[in-house]
Amino acid sequence: MKVIFVASGNKSVGTVSSFVRSQFDSLQREGLEMELFPVVGHGWKAYLRAALRLRKIVRTTRPDVVHAHYSVCGLVAALATFGLRTKVVVSILGSFPTENFKLHWVRFFIKHIWDATLTKSQRTADQLGIKLPVVPNGVNLAQFSLIDQQEARSLVGFSEGKQYVIWCSHPSRPEKRFRLAEKAVQLLNNDNVELVAVCDKPHDEVVKYMCAADMLLLTSVSEGSPNVIKEAMACNCPLVSTDVGDVQWVTEGVEGTYVAMADDPQTISDCIEQALTFGKRTSGREQILTKGLTTECIASKIISIYDSL
Repeated sequence: MKVIFVASGNKSVGTVSSFVRSQFDSLQREGLEMELFPVVGHGWKAYLRAALRLRKIVRTTRPDVVHAHYSVCGLVAALATFGLRTKVVVSILGSFPTENFKLHWVRFFIKHIWDATLTKSQRTADQLGIKLPVVPNGVNLAQFSLIDQQEARSLVGFSEGKQYVIWCSHPSRPEKRFRLAEKAVQLLNNDNVELVAVCDKPHDEVVKYMCAADMLLLTSVSEGSPNVIKEAMACNCPLVSTDVGDVQWVTEGVEGTYVAMADDPQTISDCIEQALTFGKRTSGREQILTKGLTTECIASKIISIYDSL
């Protein structure tokens, strides 16, 4: 089977997100013939240029499936394959917190244009009001392997006698709400607790931080199925998260994981204190295996959807 992956290449020109690349690689390992098509640029002119370039590739290589990640890339894929036999699969990666224009056009495309649509969490499917397969991103357990905590602390330069809360994103991204994380940690009023923003680092480095940290903190305003939560669980790292995406489902029953049911700094701070008091590693890695959230399991689900088309 021949598949073209379409995804935003704006993060670093021509480079797709790490989780898209991870899913691409997992499907390639399963024997699929894969090609990557990054969409670079913003606005309708950039999307139209991308659609025209992609259409030339589709006509030349004749893939069985074009799999687009993010709804806008799904629009590009639909334009590129119009009138051709190639099937279009779209992964909806975010959520739709309010009734807006985007929500309405995405519903239209799901019902009338795209051949198959996947969501990353049941919450997103419920917001769309359409019964859709829920297929979260998987975790590569070989990549997110366990490292002894003391060894990991030494590797990332963490000091003895301090507790470290890691926050994995870029502080400049408003939807991730780094300021909220700072306020919550400050409310602990504990000089021995330090908040560390881990950003722009390769996965090999992120693993070290997750194995070294006392806990991970996620303060996003919305998510689909946040990869950082599953990656932290693969490293048995305690965590605190706002109630976004599928976090409640992914962490259910795992001691040392806490979901803040309100977005105010005090509620999040109270959860942080519980996680730091927990004081040991979790059974998150076992949960990833139990819920079938490895890259291998997710690749198998995606291939079955391709086959059904």
